[in-house]
Amino acid sequence: MQRLRPLMFVFPPFDILEDERVQNELLAGGVCDLLFTWGMLYDERLDETDARLLLNRASHGRFVDRFFAASPGGRCVAPPFAATPELYEGLGATPPELAPGLEGKAERLAALIEQLSSRGMRVYYFGYIGAGPDGPATWASEEAKRAHSWDYVAARYRDYCVHYPTVAGFVTDGPGFGYEITPGFGHGGQLFAPLPIDLAHQEIARSLGVDFAAIQGASDRIRGLIHGLTPAQVDLFLDAEQGVFDAVDLLLEDPGVFDVLRFKTAVIDHQIGAHHRTIKAIDPRLEYGICPRLPCFATIQGVNFRRLSRISDFLQSKHYLWMHGFDGFKGTLSRYAQTLREWNPALDDVRIEALACRLLGVRLPGGYRIADFERPAPKAFFDEIVYRESRKMLFRVGDPEKISPFVGLEHEGSWLNAEELRHLLQAMVDAGLTRFTYYVLNTISDDVWNVMTEFTAE
Repeated sequence: MQRLRPLMFVFPPFDILEDERVQNELLAGGVCDLLFTWGMLYDERLDETDARLLLNRASHGRFVDRFFAASPGGRCVAPPFAATPELYEGLGATPPELAPGLEGKAERLAALIEQLSSRGMRVYYFGYIGAGPDGPATWASEEAKRAHSWDYVAARYRDYCVHYPTVAGFVTDGPGFGYEITPGFGHGGQLFAPLPIDLAHQEIARSLGVDFAAIQGASDRIRGLIHGLTPAQVDLFLDAEQGVFDAVDLLLEDPGVFDVLRFKTAVIDHQIGAHHRTIKAIDPRLEYGICPRLPCFATIQGVNFRRLSRISDFLQSKHYLWMHGFDGFKGTLSRYAQTLREWNPALDDVRIEALACRLLGVRLPGGYRIADFERPAPKAFFDEIVYRESRKMLFRVGDPEKISPFVGLEHEGSWLNAEELRHLLQAMVDAGLTRFTYYVLNTISDDVWNVMTEFTAE
């Protein structure tokens, strides 16, 4: 069987990895790549104030139980090192200071990364470095911030490389505009939210020859197209819209709609390109990864896998499939159906489901429809959704080495079980993928680890 190469997402405390027994078990399981979330140290002197940073210790996990038995209390603190002052000269920005008393912790983290690297493990950092998670900057003035905000981010990347010279690269979350259509839903962003109108985004619009008011109006028109539909309209749409150029025909009828997508795509290209250029300027060997949603959501977000694969080293499209919570495929598709039902009271559930699936370009297997999403998914679901979305990734990117999809069990939703994980990983292998990123090391149970290593261990 084709082995998969895992990149393991790790929440702090990174101290758990100082235990060589943990290192040995990871290596034996085929884990040679680690993705550290943000830059934070674990301070046992302080009470925990943000359980999410530790991914809710009460949930336990085979790699963290021993550590928390010895260190039952603590808090994550940013930044993880004392700044290098000369990197920030002339920017009007003062980087965050290392918390008093954590000098030893900072040295231990640097030594840990060196040790992991010496054992053949590559360590990456996740998060928008310089944008808050690693500690906020103090600016001399708003003018300095406007003039040098990106220069500060670049300096911050360099400082990470100074302190962790063996770091393999960096990963930023997203990109993408909102993809949820349910008004007021608090995660994932609103598909029909007002477009950003700050000066930077206005400049991008001007460079495209796009009028801001016109594209906002087009976005509103898209929303209006899926309100008040009749059964006859939906039946005609489902029967007639079959080929790729049918969608092009709709865009040509209203060029403003196409301009909305052009604008969103240009904004994302600008953002990701800036990170890519900055990281490669430090050292071309550093890798840069990005984390879009699945292809079925990507286009409406302005995410173009083909273009982004040229300004990143790997794409970590999210094979998140759970129900409820946020970012899960089943939860999002269920919310699409619920909202479309509210907006189109004349439609029955069968037409609503067919419309939601056609709009997103997905198919559900017989015997497991949206109404069944509360129960665990059968193998047929993964063979359909995971396989086809993985094939879309390959079609758009071309090289399986540039694709490392996020795989996870939950984001505050209904957890996938170990057997579902087996179906998910097998569908990825069947589709021709060779890598994945697992969310998250801290909560891996024995049964999940046993399934994962069926695909990763030699």
